[in-house]
Amino acid sequence: MLWLDSIYPPERRGEPGVARGRCPETGRTPADVIRNHPNASVTWSNIRFGPIGSTHNTSGAVSPPVTPPSSTTRPVTPPTTTTRVAPPTTTTASTGGPTAPKWGQCGGQGWTGPTVCAAGSTCQAQNQWYSQCL
Repeated sequence: MLWLDSIYPPERRGEPGVARGRCPETGRTPADVIRNHPNASVTWSNIRFGPIGSTHNTSGAVSPPVTPPSSTTRPVTPPTTTTRVAPPTTTTASTGGPTAPKWGQCGGQGWTGPTVCAAGSTCQAQNQWYSQCL
């Protein structure tokens, strides 16, 4: 109410954009409005847009509405996505060579570290780039 249709700030009365309507200048805080008008609502109407200075004048007369530019709309086709999921791989511990600890990385695209898991865990693919000893 107050913020949409009153003179605010009152000390700038008469300046462009200040004189907006006939609502009272009291109760300028949200708490006042909520306390005094607990069931209030806002209805947006007569909204105008346009270049700066084209929707308001100092005489108080209402400027004519600005016609928005026409636009051509085209339907948006969402991109298609193909996801391939490789089956989980499991590797059991073997003797010799480095082993990855439990919870450690044991594979994935580009992985050059150990691919064998410590005893008691298996290497399971989480995604294309990461496999983990679980």
